[in-house]
Amino acid sequence: MINNEQAKYLAEIVKITAIGQFGYFGYKSLESVDHAMFYVSSVVFVALIVIGTSLLALVKEMSK
Repeated sequence: MINNEQAKYLAEIVKITAIGQFGYFGYKSLESVDHAMFYVSSVVFVALIVIGTSLLALVKEMSK
């Protein structure tokens, strides 16, 4: 399994990816007439943040 430092690094990468995709796809969809991509991007953003948080929680739980 991965250690705490690796988990922090992966969680940070997931967070940066979430913000990046939301910034690109979310903002781009607000400029268009169809806002459906904004909602899809929002769901992906929340899912990625949950995955990153769960990764950190899993590593902390296994280290006990």
